[in-house]
Amino acid sequence: MFYYKALLKKNVTEYKITFSSFASGMNSEIDEGILPYKYAKSCFNYRIVNGALKDGIGFEPLTLPKNMDDPQNERQVIMETSQKVERLWLYRDFDQEENVAEYKILYYNRGEIRWIPLYGQSMYTFIIPSVIYNTSIPNAVNYRLDGKDYMIFSSPTDGMWRYNSNEMAQRIEDGPCIVSMCLHYERLFAIIENGERNRLSFSANLDPTNFNVSLDEGGFIDMQDDRGRLLKVVSFNDYVYVFREFGVARVSAYGDQTSFSVSQLFASSSKIYANSVCVCGDIIMLLTRDGLYSFNGSTTSKVTLGIETLFEGIKNEQCASIYHNGKYYLALKLNFNDGEKIGCENYSGGYVNNAIIELDLKTGDISITRGIDICDMLVIDDGVICKLIACFHGEHEKDIAQMTTDGKFFDTPLKKCWVSPKSNLGYPTQVKRIKEVFVKTKSPCYVKIATENKTKIFSLKGSNITQRIKANVFGEQVEVSFISQDSDTDISCPYITMGVTS
Repeated sequence: MFYYKALLKKNVTEYKITFSSFASGMNSEIDEGILPYKYAKSCFNYRIVNGALKDGIGFEPLTLPKNMDDPQNERQVIMETSQKVERLWLYRDFDQEENVAEYKILYYNRGEIRWIPLYGQSMYTFIIPSVIYNTSIPNAVNYRLDGKDYMIFSSPTDGMWRYNSNEMAQRIEDGPCIVSMCLHYERLFAIIENGERNRLSFSANLDPTNFNVSLDEGGFIDMQDDRGRLLKVVSFNDYVYVFREFGVARVSAYGDQTSFSVSQLFASSSKIYANSVCVCGDIIMLLTRDGLYSFNGSTTSKVTLGIETLFEGIKNEQCASIYHNGKYYLALKLNFNDGEKIGCENYSGGYVNNAIIELDLKTGDISITRGIDICDMLVIDDGVICKLIACFHGEHEKDIAQMTTDGKFFDTPLKKCWVSPKSNLGYPTQVKRIKEVFVKTKSPCYVKIATENKTKIFSLKGSNITQRIKANVFGEQVEVSFISQDSDTDISCPYITMGVTS
């Protein structure tokens, strides 16, 4: 006699996991096992707009208007240099006879300084004769003296020059070697390279080239304490602020120099990176080894980005920063630690910076561009045109380019990734079957589904309607990625259907 025992039937419950919006952005701080699916554990080269994934920041060769009356009619700029472009400045020279301001883009490339007219028919660049900086990169500031507009240059090793469009450049004899400088109430305040770098010097009133020390001319303030070397000086909210390795000092510099006073405001336990210091409207942004801070003139506040783990183990002395259209842009090196190599990370000679953080100071939204090695940035804004331009390390070190929002770096689309946390989706130990993925994408993209057992990658063409992927992937831990190698990206409304076995 045979006895039959009915097999136990496993219960499978159907669930729908919707992303609905990518607006929550990225968070690398929370363990991915408990990170909600609305966050990405990694997201780069996308910009999130109205909850959809769009193209991120890109750069294309610089173009400039032929004339002010028709700014859309532009000319291509041909870079006449065999050396690396390492600094960018904007020079404003007001023509008293024509009653109009003339602008020039100035740039430094290994020894010489060249210029490009903002408006004009010429596609070529021009050299400023005589001004030579062979051993260090100069600093520069635009100022007015005796009714004329000058650029004053000085580097930590090669001394000081001044330049006006209608005159030969003039070397300032005994001019100081300057690390950082700013104009404040008709004086030039400067950090002087004196070995210890503990001296803030200031010029005579109404003459930024006169640093002779006397009660009627220039002077200096030495800062001898444990806050470290002086790094950068800025004029902000009626004071001069000195950013040091481990702190910030405020200098009250009204009227006669005998009334100047100094207050040490902020002591940091982490090193401040000088090139990250940037005046952004009513605050100053700065990066330290442990993250990003905002400074309002008296106190500092930590800015929580949710990506602080990307700063770990990285030195960012050669970062660059700029403020543009309400956003703080910080070019730096980040530790993505994901085994990927994007853009400049593939260079055989290595890279200095590999990312740009764009932080909207009003909303707090951030986006990360990965694979571009920026050396310096400059905003051109004369009331007619407004552009952010940059120069680079590596392959494009002889170029100047303008920022775009097409996600391309010199016509090559950067690889874009949005990666969910690898999670049990709230059902630990239970096997999931990812049945289908629904997504709307207007350009080609890839959807990657990974579990501890298997990884599948699905290719989608662009379409105006929602597309369905029959995935059929099993596993306890599930990770979903949206990857694009194209431009004109627009990915939205994704969701997955799955069965959970109990």
